[in-house]
Amino acid sequence: MQGLEDIPTWFADTWNISLEAAQVLLSIVILIAVLLPVMYFARGTRAVMIEIVMFFLIEAMLVGIGWLPFWIMIATVAVMAIAVAMIGTKVVTGG
Repeated sequence: MQGLEDIPTWFADTWNISLEAAQVLLSIVILIAVLLPVMYFARGTRAVMIEIVMFFLIEAMLVGIGWLPFWIMIATVAVMAIAVAMIGTKVVTGG
């Protein structure tokens, strides 16, 4: 193992799974390890916004070091955009 970016490859070889599956599994572990304390300590009216910002920052870091495929971050951004659009629609229409 040469560096931090080689851990998913080692994990995939060790568990005999594909590289993409190893990247996603390791990324989920990191996301949960960071977001659980954030969710516990961030309470109040802006807690969801803090959690979303932290989620995207962690995803960007994982994409940067090569642990998370870029298309997963794009899919997450698309889902969040749809959620925000639905909330905005409810606010505007009063429903």
